[in-house]
Amino acid sequence: MTLTRRSFLTAAGLGVAALGSAASCTSPTTANPGKLTLWYTSGGLADSVVADAEKRFGELYPSQVSGQLKQRLLAALAGEAYLPDITMLGDDIASYFADTAHFTDLRSLGADALKGQYLPWKWQAGTSPDGFRLGFPIDIGPAALYYRHDLFAQAGFPSEPDDVAAAVPTWDAYFDFGRRLQEKLPGRHLITDTKTVYTYSMAQEPEKYFTRDNAYLGDAPQVRRAWDRALTAFRAGLTAGYAGSQDPGSSVERHAAWNSGKELSFVNASWIVGELKKSAPGTAGKWRVCRAPGGAGNQGGSFLAITKYCPRPDRAFEVVRWLLAPENQPRSYLEAGLFPTSPAAFTDPRLLAPEPFFGGQATMSVLGQAAREVKPAYFSPWDIAISDTYTDELTNVELAGKDPGQAWDDARRSVERLLARQGVL
Repeated sequence: MTLTRRSFLTAAGLGVAALGSAASCTSPTTANPGKLTLWYTSGGLADSVVADAEKRFGELYPSQVSGQLKQRLLAALAGEAYLPDITMLGDDIASYFADTAHFTDLRSLGADALKGQYLPWKWQAGTSPDGFRLGFPIDIGPAALYYRHDLFAQAGFPSEPDDVAAAVPTWDAYFDFGRRLQEKLPGRHLITDTKTVYTYSMAQEPEKYFTRDNAYLGDAPQVRRAWDRALTAFRAGLTAGYAGSQDPGSSVERHAAWNSGKELSFVNASWIVGELKKSAPGTAGKWRVCRAPGGAGNQGGSFLAITKYCPRPDRAFEVVRWLLAPENQPRSYLEAGLFPTSPAAFTDPRLLAPEPFFGGQATMSVLGQAAREVKPAYFSPWDIAISDTYTDELTNVELAGKDPGQAWDDARRSVERLLARQGVL
């Protein structure tokens, strides 16, 4: 669920009146008085880095939250009880921009002095339209094309990363490449599903659904372009139609396709690497990575924020900046797959070492370049819900045979109803 100021607290099952009590309370209760409580999700931070931080900062109390961290955080903010001092926020950070009064502006703690150490577009994503520095960047998800080197070569097609990237610079070129490859290797697919095409097409766009001052762009050309591109791939028979493919581990069928070679390639973010290695260990050495068709894009990523209830924000910021320091990011990537937000980490020798699973390729050389090339874009509080609306309808077309024209109209109407309920339209 995507939240606005109106729904921020009600989403946690509490009334809007809680805002008033939150504003008037002078002694909010932290989760562990005398400690600096850190909330994060499983895999949201590297265990070894957190353990080292706990030793370095004796008052740090890390707490790995089970279940939905966001819902627990919203409830804590509304009730002003058992609040974290530092909390992880997801890629829906914009849903908190209307309620920054609950957080500390990291500019007041000196964050701007560190700005140059991080990717500009990621740094911008943690800043509200009015300049409030809410989030400090943890990780990102640069996109790339993952493909079966052995099967491309078997079919007599380009198979080395630079050659494949040159052959598929655009989505249209990729579709044509796929049609010809399928003639050589029938029964295989080069694209996971229509949702993937739409999602990563939009990830490559410098403008999404709203302007930075939250003006809805309506029937924007980039949205129609991503929609039509997804349908083109489907009509050409290039998509496999694995429902839920954006959630790692959600599709047993897809994992089987990785192992059997039925899925020849796919576009996805850096975080899919761990799932690929875990689910298809027998294919080690057969995969390669290259630039995604259509260019650089990002999917996912998270932040750390400091709540306004923290009694020692300066000390909390010391924790945050140490956890996410450029020198700690290579460890976080190797241990937990958290792709660095600091370009300095891209040249760390540990991340440029040959990777046996990818045939000795150093995938950081591809993913790091993609991360640098991502176009800055504004993500509104409603983007995730809007995107899900469009991709749900594309799935209806792909898996249920729904008429594409009807699906488009239904998606548009659903988005308008959503925004009307949120008071945006």
